[in-house]
Amino acid sequence: MTNSTALLLLPLGAIFGSSFLFMRVAAPELGPIAVAEGRVGVAALALALAVGPRDLRVLATEWRGYLVLGLFNVAIPFALISFAEVTISASLAALLNATVPMFAVIVGAIWLRQRLTAKRLTAVVTGLVGVGVLVGWSPIELTPATILAAAAMLSATASYAIGLTYARRRFAGVPPVHSAAGQTMAATVILAPLALLTLPSAPPSLEAAASVLTLGLLCTAFAWPLLFRLLGAFGPTAASTVTFLAPVFGVTWGALFLAEPLGPEMLVGGAVIAVSLLLIFDIRLPGQRQVTAAR
Repeated sequence: MTNSTALLLLPLGAIFGSSFLFMRVAAPELGPIAVAEGRVGVAALALALAVGPRDLRVLATEWRGYLVLGLFNVAIPFALISFAEVTISASLAALLNATVPMFAVIVGAIWLRQRLTAKRLTAVVTGLVGVGVLVGWSPIELTPATILAAAAMLSATASYAIGLTYARRRFAGVPPVHSAAGQTMAATVILAPLALLTLPSAPPSLEAAASVLTLGLLCTAFAWPLLFRLLGAFGPTAASTVTFLAPVFGVTWGALFLAEPLGPEMLVGGAVIAVSLLLIFDIRLPGQRQVTAAR
């Protein structure tokens, strides 16, 4: 990976990390479904304009595949993360979201019959320990609402793992902007009925509206095709880097803009999850011979 690519990954991690900040601002006011629908609707419109009418007709021929991808990779996780952030902090949500690769290992073992090595099994167990530290040691009271929010976050990351695995099997070689456009348009259709039933009773505040707009344009329409393009050019090392960067920025933005406390449970739990990611991606620390990434 070149230095210029590394410089691109840093702002990309910052953008993905900021999505938890914007969801935390918008979800308590607008509700999780309205936030998720607004985000994917804005992104779908922007990406449809970027793709153009001719390529949209090509995407329409794969509508069944995009419905599946849009359900698992967009609609379910966006709605569940927004639901979770009505209750828990953006920082905690960002750290829990880092378990996506852990669930990808489980999905790969079940769906793709990938061999579950001792290292990967250790990584999964380590990641679960990190989740336990984050949730169990957190100063927030473990009410049914907070437990449900944490469960929603983990369900969202599991859904991401299913969606990404499906994308690798069904849409390999598809241009990144096409994949992003197809799945966001499908997710907009999927979420529309629920969004109509749960519309907020009052017009959104400027802060909430700006957060949803930023989620759609910056954190989805801009960031996803860029990430997919980097993955296609440089392989899974880019993915592993963003996986590490996004939670760091998520915690940072939560502390800076929402005054969320950075407690010891986040430092310890985040470090344990980071160890899990190191094992999953087989990333060796400086001084070791080789740096590789999970296939």
